[in-house]
Amino acid sequence: MYTLWKRLVIGFIVGLFLLTACNLPSNTTAEPQDDPNLIYTAAAQTVSAQLTQAASGGLATPTGQSQDGGLVATATLPAQASTATQAATSISQPTATSTQESIPCDRASFVEDITYKDGSEVAPGATFVKTWKLKNTGSCTWNSSYAVVFVSGDSMGAPASVQLTTGTVAPGQEVEVSVAMKAPETPKEYEGRWKLRNGANVIFGVGSRGDADFWVKVKVAVPVTATPTVTSTPVATVYFNFIDKAPDAEWRNATQLLPWGDPYDDSPGVAVTVENVKLNDGRTYAKALATYPPFITDGVIFGKFPSYTIQNGDRFRVNLGFRSPCGEGRVKFQFSYQEGDGPVVPYREWSKSCDTSLLFVEVDLSTLAGKTVNFILGVNADGSHRDDRAIWVDPQIVR
Repeated sequence: MYTLWKRLVIGFIVGLFLLTACNLPSNTTAEPQDDPNLIYTAAAQTVSAQLTQAASGGLATPTGQSQDGGLVATATLPAQASTATQAATSISQPTATSTQESIPCDRASFVEDITYKDGSEVAPGATFVKTWKLKNTGSCTWNSSYAVVFVSGDSMGAPASVQLTTGTVAPGQEVEVSVAMKAPETPKEYEGRWKLRNGANVIFGVGSRGDADFWVKVKVAVPVTATPTVTSTPVATVYFNFIDKAPDAEWRNATQLLPWGDPYDDSPGVAVTVENVKLNDGRTYAKALATYPPFITDGVIFGKFPSYTIQNGDRFRVNLGFRSPCGEGRVKFQFSYQEGDGPVVPYREWSKSCDTSLLFVEVDLSTLAGKTVNFILGVNADGSHRDDRAIWVDPQIVR
């Protein structure tokens, strides 16, 4: 019995050993299968992982090691998978190449017309100055050896070339260049084209390719002189002539009545009509009213004329001067009026001294329209009476 139990125990142990041995690692490595689908699937997964990592800004993790330093299990891809991975990576991430445009030495751009913009009109044979503004867009500095040169079209009397600048124009700077021209005599449109030339006599233009012209375009036209509109100024009608009425006026100085005409003694003052009299402007007048103040300092003479009813549009008009020679003559001409027995109302006053011209005055009387008044013409010697031979030329009320 004991022997039987012992055999059973030994058999159980052997069975248990055999069962355990089935689960032990095997030293035999399975032959890898070169399935193309598995190879390209693995390559695509690798590329996808790399692109995902690049997009997230992460760093590449070395094979077999995690970012936290721990070891990770890795699988070795066959050679075909590695090649496919490299090809896919090359397609997804092409290498960028940089190119830089070299700026030529001489290049320019047109900025604007300063004078005589396209289509400007000039008179036949007229001289004018065309001015352009240009910009140095090249890499070389322009100096006094550079010039603006005529290349085609109508030169309009301009020289073949004009110095571009007397100083320097660095890259990026602008310069105004002017050329004197003369318009042709024949009226029509003219155009002249120009370029630049460097110190080595190489001609270059404007624009991105450096071969474009800049130009002047003008229209020669005969100036049209506007025909002035002739408006006939109606001749003013004289409604009151002071020279004609002067003999009927009441003439006085500060203290006494004066006779009309040329008395033997002029010292109290004189009121008279003079004919063919030469005045201070050098001209001779057929008829004028002379009013000479008395021979005292600041003496006065005045005449009160017959009454007149003022109408709308009435104006008092006169030329004031002196009988020649007038030397130190200096007076005040006074224009006043009196309504009925009311006070004398000073209306205007003009100071005049001896010179080479008459003083023309015109006074609008509209504010007095409807009133019947006596006009008063007076002369006040401004200081000394010497040479104060005052003259009224054509004193009138006109409308």
